[in-house]
Amino acid sequence: MWKNHAEEDNLQKSGSKLTLPALFDSKSLPFNRAQPQRDQTLKMDDLFFSMWGSNISQVPLAIHNTMGHLKSRHIEVSHWQAYIFEAIQQVEREIACLEQMKEMAERCLQERRLYSQLMRDCVALSSGLCSAGLRQDQVFIKLKKEEQLSNESGEVLQKKIFILLDKLSSLKTIHSQLLMDFQDKVEAIKLTGRCITFEEETPCSRLLPAPVKSIHVSYEEWLSHCQSLKLTTDNLVKDSSSWRGNLQFLLANQKNSHERQRCSTGESLRRKIHDLTKINDKLNMERQSINHEISDLTKSAQRLANYIHNCECRLHQTTHLLDFLNQRPRFELCLDHPHNYLTLERHDLAAMVAGLQLVLQRSQQNLGMARRHLAFVEDQLARNAQTLEVVQRCQNFHQSFRLAVDTAVVLSNKPRLCGSLDSSNPHTDLQ
Repeated sequence: MWKNHAEEDNLQKSGSKLTLPALFDSKSLPFNRAQPQRDQTLKMDDLFFSMWGSNISQVPLAIHNTMGHLKSRHIEVSHWQAYIFEAIQQVEREIACLEQMKEMAERCLQERRLYSQLMRDCVALSSGLCSAGLRQDQVFIKLKKEEQLSNESGEVLQKKIFILLDKLSSLKTIHSQLLMDFQDKVEAIKLTGRCITFEEETPCSRLLPAPVKSIHVSYEEWLSHCQSLKLTTDNLVKDSSSWRGNLQFLLANQKNSHERQRCSTGESLRRKIHDLTKINDKLNMERQSINHEISDLTKSAQRLANYIHNCECRLHQTTHLLDFLNQRPRFELCLDHPHNYLTLERHDLAAMVAGLQLVLQRSQQNLGMARRHLAFVEDQLARNAQTLEVVQRCQNFHQSFRLAVDTAVVLSNKPRLCGSLDSSNPHTDLQ
């Protein structure tokens, strides 16, 4: 100590004055290159004695405001930490909404595929009817159109699900980047806080710090990284939200289109069943009428046959009596009243038998026509019953599957699906 005072006295006597080395301000401070060696350097003892004898107010402002720069930097990084935290929450909400939309779209796609298979069965069933003219039937046309609509909407939904998965992957990627940046900022804030609260005379101050990282980035690069990360997040969330709204609108439109086509097909089936039922009732009534007609014709033919038989018996009897009268001898064989009346009766009976034979023949012809008509009506009834059965089976198939009532749900009413995102939750770090 005495030696140091002696050296200080000698320096004062020699008239030489020690000066501090030139310091750099914040603008000229190089971050990425080592400070060049000065040609003339002061020893630590000389620097100490120079500062001991000089006024501390002469220290440059850049060194005097180091603590202020640290605090300002701490505030700036904290603000960006809050921005990143808000962006993480925003991405998590959008990922949850996309997960719900993905579940909804996959459920709708599964329904479309099941319903399309059902429509194919209905079309195959309706086309199995032997008539080629049935291909122009309204029921067949409606079922075919509904099958085509189900196939087209299923293909569109499949493409939309692929796009949704891509957007979901992009959001999860940016979510991982945000979490990493958030953790980096948490660590940076802790280290900056340690610099602010650093005290020399503490046991912690004597501990050696971790190895210094040699790779640095400029402040402009850091700020550009933060702004780019937030801008990318905002763009992805905005694009995903808009696309999700369009998908929800598409699902609602598809549901309405399918419901309209389903109602139209159901109405055609009900109308077809109603028409076939009316035709069936009409054919049954016609068959009943023909059966009554056949019964009447059969009874009439039987009566005619009885009349003819009676007339023929009477004609045979009259002829036999007339033959007996014609056997009278000589002048007794005369054209008297018995002979004349028997002759007239025989003639009338013969004419009556001939007339009744014609009536019986026409009655048998009418009976044959009625029976052929009855066979035709019964054939029409059988075909109509077969067609009615097929249409009713189509209707049962068509009504056996019901689409989900709440296909387009309100996403805000569903719980958040953030279970997969809780592995690195930034909420506790922000607090």
